[in-house]
Amino acid sequence: MQNFNDIPGSDNGSGNGSSSGEGIRRDGSERGGNGGAGSDDAIVFRVDETSDLPIWAQLRNRIAYLIRTGRFKAGDQLPSVRSLAAEARINYNTVAKAYRDLELSGFIVSVRGRGMFVQKNVAASSAEEEAIDALVESCIKQYRARGMAYREVRERMTGIVDELERKAREAEEEKRDYATV
Repeated sequence: MQNFNDIPGSDNGSGNGSSSGEGIRRDGSERGGNGGAGSDDAIVFRVDETSDLPIWAQLRNRIAYLIRTGRFKAGDQLPSVRSLAAEARINYNTVAKAYRDLELSGFIVSVRGRGMFVQKNVAASSAEEEAIDALVESCIKQYRARGMAYREVRERMTGIVDELERKAREAEEEKRDYATV
């Protein structure tokens, strides 16, 4: 099965795992695995507790992103619903709903008795992501117009990402605190 591996700079609250020993955990830790279908890295699915998106949509978006960017190639097998739910510590029905939506959207196909596979005719790029990239580029240009050097812009954007990540971690910790009460 395809192993899910962290893509530097991209964590939109999505992720994955496989039954080959490499898996996803909501807390971001990884388990060692055997490399799988051409990749020995592991993608981590982190539930973004600060997001308004339901967990199934976060998972769906992450997997769709990985397919569109070519991280998952046509014909790659995805982890089973059960193994992904166990590794990510999310409800089985949540994973099933994300997979169902991906199948209806044409990203994946279910093969009875064998599992879920990346559809063979999925485009590797996305107009939606190109539009988002254009927004980021516009932000950079606006910072530059205010006199900031590229290094300063990078530091500013990194700070924003770090702050969002910190808030997500705090929300996860707060949620864990409720479970121990």
